[in-house]
Amino acid sequence: MTDNKKLKEKIKAKKIEKTGPDNILNAVRTAAKIADEKKAGYVKILDMRSRLIITDYFIIISANNTRLTQRIEEDICFNLKKHKFYPKYINGASEGNWILIDYDDFVVHVFTEEFRQFYDLERLWKDSEEIKWEQ
Repeated sequence: MTDNKKLKEKIKAKKIEKTGPDNILNAVRTAAKIADEKKAGYVKILDMRSRLIITDYFIIISANNTRLTQRIEEDICFNLKKHKFYPKYINGASEGNWILIDYDDFVVHVFTEEFRQFYDLERLWKDSEEIKWEQ
């Protein structure tokens, strides 16, 4: 086997290791726990696999103010990087009312309570199964 082929096999094995369904769900649950530890007022995980092609899970989080939503976003990103999960896209962090963190396999929505109630994603996706994350 050539060196180039060996390298491709290693990369493929690493990708499967990181993106296996158990590891993705563990990362999703970790993000929910981080938000809970930071005193988020609301945390819900929705299974979107049967509903959307673009992602597998939504994590919907709300907090009392924009400083807390920004802190939750920072802590989720920091802690998931330790597990080799890097966001593909982050939007809304400077305002803090609705922060979207796209990890490709899952999307984290961090809202202020007012914005969460206004956009009401849970109602929009009410047919989606809720994933339990608490220990």
